[in-house]
Order: sequence, then structure tokens, then C-alpha cells
Amino acid sequence: MKHLIRSTALIAAMSTAVVAETQVSKIDVTADLSAIETYEAAGAWKNLEADLETAIAERLVSQIAPEDVEGAEIEIDLDEVTLANNFETSLGIGEWKLVGDVDIDMPDASKDENYTLTVTTDQLGALYPEGTNTDELTVESDVFYQAIVAAFADNIASKLK
Repeated sequence: MKHLIRSTALIAAMSTAVVAETQVSKIDVTADLSAIETYEAAGAWKNLEADLETAIAERLVSQIAPEDVEGAEIEIDLDEVTLANNFETSLGIGEWKLVGDVDIDMPDASKDENYTLTVTTDQLGALYPEGTNTDELTVESDVFYQAIVAAFADNIASKLK
């Protein structure tokens, strides 16, 4: 009997946690292409809007709201995409970063969140595959691109868990 009570309590706690997750009905990322400061960055980052939307949706897949359910609306305005070349980065006068204004409109307006999110190279070490030589990363590097998109998406998804 004690086992049954403990199991029931565990199931009840788990179902409450699932219900507590915020449903998401919209994810929209926009980027001001004039903010992309280098030709190399423009080429490497041309799919950033779609890739970031996809990365956020993947992290929140169990929370995507059915069409008839009001959910949180995530809007991101990437107002700065700055990529420095390896020379500038190695001298410490430039860094790769992705900056965006994040607006999360919740069904309960008192829980809305608005903030500016900056992800820099200093924050990416744990997201690189094991054995990555960061000295060899370039603007066009898929490893770097995937890591910075993942870091940005992880932050936003964490606000809705």
C-alpha cells in the first residue's frame, strides 16, 4: 500500500509539472540584415532566422500549443550580429556575438518577459563538440554557428520550462 501511495504521489507530481509548462503558439525571429557587418558573416549566417526558430521549437516541441489553444508568443529581433575575424579575436579587440531583443508574451500578461540577450564566444565552450580546436574556428565555421544558435535557443527555452 505504501508503494502504491508513493507511486501515485510521484505520478501526480509529474503530471503537475507537465501541466505547468507554458504552451507556445508562436516563434518569430527577425534579423536586420544591415546589422551583419561583414561579407563573410552575411554568407555564413544567411539562414539564421529560420535556424534559430527551428532550434527553439526543437527545445519546446512538447510545449507547442494546438491551434485552438492560446500560448506564449516568442518574438526575437536580432539587432546585432557581429563577427570578428580570428585575428581580432585573438588580440582581444573583437569577439563574435549574437545580440537580440527577446519578447515573450505570455497568456497571462503579468508574466511577460522582455530582455536583451547577448551570446558571446566566451559562453560557448561547453557547446562545442569534444576535441574542437577553437583557434581554428572561423566566421564560416558550422561548429561555431551551431553552438551560438544552440546557446541562444537554450536561453529562451529555459524561460518557458
